[in-house]
Amino acid sequence: MASTSSQEEFLAVIRKSQEAVIAAVRNLAETVRTATPKLPSVSVPFADKLPGPEDAVVSAYDFAEHLLASQRKFTEDLLKAKPEGAVVSAYDFAEQLLASQRKFAEDLLKAAAPLMPGRAESAAAETYKPGQVVPRDGTVECARHHDVQDRVKAGTRFAPCSHHHEHSEGCTWQYV
Repeated sequence: MASTSSQEEFLAVIRKSQEAVIAAVRNLAETVRTATPKLPSVSVPFADKLPGPEDAVVSAYDFAEHLLASQRKFTEDLLKAKPEGAVVSAYDFAEQLLASQRKFAEDLLKAAAPLMPGRAESAAAETYKPGQVVPRDGTVECARHHDVQDRVKAGTRFAPCSHHHEHSEGCTWQYV
């Protein structure tokens, strides 16, 4: 059985690759959204037949459950060969891997929401309070004072609205 440090390294590599995929999807969604605001709404034939976000989450969970079942079978076979601590270690690793896959599926679904028909409006309406951590690079506007915009960088914090400082209490930011 792999050592704890190699399992942690493996999970770290998976997390990094998942974060890269999510960042790429977010960037794609932002690019598509900013490039298409002036286009008229288009009805895509059979869009209602495409799998929705709920189906994507169900598929991701099904995959994660199959992965966990595979880990269990592996652990049981391993138990027959070398029982000392292998079961607990393998189950712990499988549960960490499953949790990682769940988070990845949820984050990916959230990042891809603007690309899904009928979902872009709800994703674009998400607001952020001053002081919250900026989730991604982009341009935001004050939800109350639409003429106030700011360019933000991921990892920094949202600033207070600059529209008449005494009247900016309660202002929130949203991506444009």
